[in-house]
Amino acid sequence: MAEVSSTAATGSTIGSSVLTALDIGSGLDSSKLALDLANAEKIPKEASLNRQITESNSSVSGYALLSYQVDLLKTSFEKLNDANELSTATGSSSNSTAVSFSSVDGTATAGGYDLTVTQLAESQRTISDQFSSTSAALNGGTGFTLSLAVGATQMGTYDQTLTQASLRTALASGSITLSDGTNSFSVSRAQVNSAGGTSSGGETLAGYVAAIEANKHANFLFGFAVDGSDGVTFTQTTAGTGALTSATGTVTAGITAASPVTGIAGVYSSAVSASVTGALAISDGSTTVTVASAAYTSVADQVTAIKAGSGYDDLSFTVAASSNNMVLTYKTTGAIATAPTLSVAGTSKTVASTTSGVTAINSPVVTTVAISTTTPAGVVAAINETSSGVTAMLVDTGADGTNYRIVLTGNSGSDGTFAVTSSASDDLGFGDADKTLQAAQNSIVNFEGLTISRSTNAVSDIISGATVSLNATTTSAVRLNIVADASTLKTNVQNIVTVYNALNDLYTTLGAEDPDSENKLDGALAADGALIRQLRSTIRTSLFANSSTTSGKVTALRDLGVSVNITGALTFDETAYDAVIASSYTDVVKMLTANTSGQNLYDTADKGLAQDIATVLEGLTDTDGVITTRSTNATTAVTDYQGELAALEVRIEALYQRYLGQFSAMEGMMASMNSTKDYLTGQLENLSKAYDK
Repeated sequence: MAEVSSTAATGSTIGSSVLTALDIGSGLDSSKLALDLANAEKIPKEASLNRQITESNSSVSGYALLSYQVDLLKTSFEKLNDANELSTATGSSSNSTAVSFSSVDGTATAGGYDLTVTQLAESQRTISDQFSSTSAALNGGTGFTLSLAVGATQMGTYDQTLTQASLRTALASGSITLSDGTNSFSVSRAQVNSAGGTSSGGETLAGYVAAIEANKHANFLFGFAVDGSDGVTFTQTTAGTGALTSATGTVTAGITAASPVTGIAGVYSSAVSASVTGALAISDGSTTVTVASAAYTSVADQVTAIKAGSGYDDLSFTVAASSNNMVLTYKTTGAIATAPTLSVAGTSKTVASTTSGVTAINSPVVTTVAISTTTPAGVVAAINETSSGVTAMLVDTGADGTNYRIVLTGNSGSDGTFAVTSSASDDLGFGDADKTLQAAQNSIVNFEGLTISRSTNAVSDIISGATVSLNATTTSAVRLNIVADASTLKTNVQNIVTVYNALNDLYTTLGAEDPDSENKLDGALAADGALIRQLRSTIRTSLFANSSTTSGKVTALRDLGVSVNITGALTFDETAYDAVIASSYTDVVKMLTANTSGQNLYDTADKGLAQDIATVLEGLTDTDGVITTRSTNATTAVTDYQGELAALEVRIEALYQRYLGQFSAMEGMMASMNSTKDYLTGQLENLSKAYDK
């Protein structure tokens, strides 16, 4: 109980004490009596509130333990929800200097592979003329444009597999007929020997190609060349045109090429009033340029204001004035997905297409770059602001700071080939033949007898689950080995059993009080047995449900040797597990992961058993999950009880002061009555003595 601190109360207490010491008043200890009366009401209520606070705090701790253990179980299942994490694999190379593994995940197929690198992928690098400084004036200081044409037309190919021996056998039996689908012709044994300078029985592939050249149809749609000792490669003279057939050898399609379609940059136009007062806004669908309200007397003035607006360089098109029209010309060839918009003085203007954009197919994509800062540094900045696939940098090739060149670099692979033209009389030297330091080319490898071409030196689609780095060309095959280890999966399944059993033990600890236990959390949730029953049922049901992606005879966790005993604990049958992994590993992977890795949780497609269970567990502990809700309610109850306890303290203190005041008043009255009694007693005694005389 708080001490009495008010002046009145202190005076009452002291007065009461003095009266008691002088044997004046009732003779009772009124201060102790007031305190005892107040405590008689306070102590049981205070004890009840403190008990409720302790119980609620224990519940909060119990809920936290449950949430932690459920999250551990969820994490255990999340280790099984990606196909590339179920097992581990390692890769090795017989010549890691030339070919190495940059990554190998658990889905990589174990085995040995032979790979020969005949060509590495390269990016085109082209340089400009030399400039005396980064700020040297170009084109006499007048603005100009550069056109970057990125990409090249790819010709289709066909391979005729034909060894020298099979060639001779075929010619001994008669002529070899070739057709491009429209035109046909034949070459005979005599023609091959004549063209190759050989005799009967000594024919060569080179002689065969020479005979084709000498006797081909005038309109034959293919060129041809010897492909080592494997046969002849036929290349279309016009992309997408012609399909080679021959009854001799095996003819297979190599590179498939579509018929070229030249890209066209879209152009739009909008008629506007020359004289207008108001704000301007123009957009390409992703970038909007807004100009504050002003008075304009011409379309050219409006265009100038737009060009000076923030974000203009980020627009997909340029803006120009043409009479009373604004003309919007897209910088890059291609179909326009979102038409541009224009608003003048708050009024939307009609923007009509005058030239439809066309997406290039098997032909270069052209990007027009406006050079307004006519210096080498300005050219570099303008090119790098585009998304053309070409990057630029300034390099000082000397030591005195007067030998600058612009270096352009394209994307890796033959698709990164580019050409530069300019509206200025001088193309800055980019078009000179000697200015291309490195031509763009694909990497070419022979993988298990198959010739493969890729735009990069990091090849991720020839060995499933592995990325191979091509570092140098080779003269012989490099042996690549992948060894798989599925022990990770077993370890993770065993961990699930361990974590679940710990959760099962926690149910018992929190749900039943043990008077002999020193664990303060024993029975912490004894009053919430409904929650424990709900968790036990929900989690066990999810663990033994069928997967959303069953495969073959593998449908659920029970098929991996996991079962529950009579105590509710999980058990793991290692023999059963080993058997199903040995016979149906791919089915296990699909059952657990749906054969996916890194799948978006919001994807509606099936995700496999591991994620099915993890999602159920997450629902128990997320912000509106049952465990979190119970914990929040218990925390709120603690706060409420603490508030009631503080209010009780205030109320009992007021009651004590009231009792104290009442007893002090009583003592004063008793003292006054005693004084009157003493006075009357004295008077009566004096009167008695007078009569006694």
